[in-house]
Amino acid sequence: MDPPFPSPASVPAAPTTPADDRGFYRPAGRVAVLGFLAPGAYELWWLWQLFAFTRRERFPHARAFWWILVPFYGLYVIYQQFDDLKKGLESLSSPVRLSAAGAIWLFIASALAGSASNRGSGLSVLGFFVLSGVFFAAVAFMVQRAGNAYQDARYPGRQRRGMTTGEVIATVIGVIIFGFAILGTVAGG
Repeated sequence: MDPPFPSPASVPAAPTTPADDRGFYRPAGRVAVLGFLAPGAYELWWLWQLFAFTRRERFPHARAFWWILVPFYGLYVIYQQFDDLKKGLESLSSPVRLSAAGAIWLFIASALAGSASNRGSGLSVLGFFVLSGVFFAAVAFMVQRAGNAYQDARYPGRQRRGMTTGEVIATVIGVIIFGFAILGTVAGG
């Protein structure tokens, strides 16, 4: 006898195909601005989306997001995602190009500037914090633009999406972090 209401186990989930999923398709300018204004939380959320995208597209070096937590190796894994996207663009003969090496160096510069902001004092803290955001915004813009071009070439007619709930939450948390960084600098801490 079947239960009166279907249980989650009895209802098969329809798999999301790369053609149906628009999870990584958003305006590159918005991603860059939010990457700058909402550091930390938005960066992690965006990287989560990048890794989900490379896995959906079945890129050769696609990995789980959690690999970024492994010191040094995590940077290599991020580079592999950038490089797979670059090669994917080239295979689709897209006019947009991505420098995977340039993107990872900017990403590393962002991490180093962020680390320096934790060690400084006074206005240097805020300066390094802002510099870190600028570097990440540049990376996010480059990679998002390339990701959008890849999806335009592979799935023509796809529309960019508005802000998702996850993106809004990451933005709010990141803006709060940025506000505390400014407040801490102004207050002299």
